[in-house]
Amino acid sequence: MSATAWQQQGWGAPPVPQQPMQHPMHQGAQQAWASPTHPGPKTNLLAMLAIGAAAAGTTVLLGLGSIAAIVLGCIALSQLRRTGEDGRLLAIWAIVLGAITLVGLIAATIAGIAMIVTVVEQAQSIAGF
Repeated sequence: MSATAWQQQGWGAPPVPQQPMQHPMHQGAQQAWASPTHPGPKTNLLAMLAIGAAAAGTTVLLGLGSIAAIVLGCIALSQLRRTGEDGRLLAIWAIVLGAITLVGLIAATIAGIAMIVTVVEQAQSIAGF
């Protein structure tokens, strides 16, 4: 194989000096970093409070947190339509989590009461009352 064939395949070609790649933000000292002039829409406070109440409703404040999450989420959605702020998904998830937790709490309460009634009836039948 000739020397030119080796060079064409890249084996014998001398390495081409390359400049280190620079990020576009670091290309020149003249470009100073500046904060954005408009950071975007701010997140609605009630939407953030609603998702916090939903989290509290699933862990600590079972009934109260779930009800607060549903109410705050609905109010936040109505405010978001008027103001154009961000936080729609937070409000929707707060309503969903609050509703699921509230339904689960009601189902567990009904099941617990049914179990207690069954145990009392069985105890009465055994005792002969």
